[in-house]
Amino acid sequence: MKDRTKSNEMLKIRIVSTIILLVSACCSSPAQAQNSAQPKQNNSLVQVQPTREQILNACVQNRAETLPNPFTDVPSNHWAYKAVLTMYYCGAYREATAPALIQELLESTQTN
Repeated sequence: MKDRTKSNEMLKIRIVSTIILLVSACCSSPAQAQNSAQPKQNNSLVQVQPTREQILNACVQNRAETLPNPFTDVPSNHWAYKAVLTMYYCGAYREATAPALIQELLESTQTN
């Protein structure tokens, strides 16, 4: 009986350590945007980077999905497309633009 209990404890320890290992491996390399812009033959880019004003306007209007998609693995018909682009361009604020982004964009437009 003691051997069975000890065996069960060892199995639990192995399972927990495997879970910890898998979780740490998944979390150690966060997702990054892939540049989906491909150079054409005349060296121009297929995807044009939006200006700061375009980003600010899209974020304030909650229309980040109208901006270029920086991800190659999130098609425009994906159920999370709008949320992914909103997080990428506007930050982690639900239906609002990050205050730091607004301040940065306002300062940059005043200097121009």
